[in-house]
Amino acid sequence: MVERGMTAALRRPVARTVGHRYSHGHLLARPTRFTPGDMPAIVVPTIRNPATMRDSVLLARELGRPMIALCSGWSSAEIVRKQAEKLDAPVIAVDVTDRAKLPVFSCDVLLAGHKRLNRATDVSIKRNLGLAVARMLRWQRIAFLDDDLTHLRPEDIRNAGGLLDDYNVSAMHNGGFPDNSVVCHARREVGLPQDVFVGGGAMAVRVNARTPFFPTIYNEDWLFLVGRRNVERVAVHGRVDQDRYDPFLSPERARSEEFGDCLAEGLFSLSDHERPMQAADERFWRAFLDDRIAMIDEILALLHLRRPDERRNRIIQALKVARGRCQIIDPAFCVAYLGAWRADLDVWRRFQTGLPRHADPADAFAALGLKAYVHMPAT
Repeated sequence: MVERGMTAALRRPVARTVGHRYSHGHLLARPTRFTPGDMPAIVVPTIRNPATMRDSVLLARELGRPMIALCSGWSSAEIVRKQAEKLDAPVIAVDVTDRAKLPVFSCDVLLAGHKRLNRATDVSIKRNLGLAVARMLRWQRIAFLDDDLTHLRPEDIRNAGGLLDDYNVSAMHNGGFPDNSVVCHARREVGLPQDVFVGGGAMAVRVNARTPFFPTIYNEDWLFLVGRRNVERVAVHGRVDQDRYDPFLSPERARSEEFGDCLAEGLFSLSDHERPMQAADERFWRAFLDDRIAMIDEILALLHLRRPDERRNRIIQALKVARGRCQIIDPAFCVAYLGAWRADLDVWRRFQTGLPRHADPADAFAALGLKAYVHMPAT
């Protein structure tokens, strides 16, 4: 392991300065001419009270296509199914447990072993389950939606499906509360420019043997976009609204995001500078992490110019936690993680290729070790 400051060679400046970019908008395509297409299903990972699924259930009813609710935490597959029955909507609801038969990814194991950088969440598992079931049912496209989105319109889902004729990934613009990391929210808080990129919360994807997987890390959807090539070009059309939340409610949020935020922003910055992913060596990560700390220090300096109040204090605390986590990220660990992730892309490809074919969603989930509660209204 290479400690910060131990190797002078890592501190030499890289050939081209690489750091945080406030916008990655040039990676997005905004087509205006396309034909709407069908979307076989919408996949909604959820941990919240089943009542929050109402908008997604109503969307499924309007589309006439099933909503796949992948439940854990406060959610319940049986309750979601009953709700769908009352609204006469097609739904496939599943309680996601550790019995799910998915590959064990080396990058997930590596990160789980680093307690101070690990982020415990099951959203990636749920999205990978959606991809696996789509493969077994021979669906060539699916849409992912988060359970805290509103203003869901069936025409936007159909348009996302049509865009997949020309793109591997399409997404809807978030017109609600900005869905950024804690550090990026803090940039906006002090008046520094900060854009919002698209994410897995409102994203449709082509499903085939080359479709990447979602690793268990913050910004897992950004790594998904890097999985086929340097960074996938995403078509954007339509809109959803993200519910408001307080990104500074707990410093734990900043702690759990920092490694994934650094990794994703670093890889995207390489693409912004038209450099290959292979350039993400220890020297690159040393420069990027130093730049990240300098950026956090700039935000903290601007916050200290403000009159003290409870909100300012919480933002400062969150940023100090993020800075502390950034300081312990070892460039060698970044390189090791990305090496494991690249190897896992092959593991996932073999897994997808070997999946059996099924016609019934319940049978597909059963093949993955899970029970599906299915309600399909008579047509």
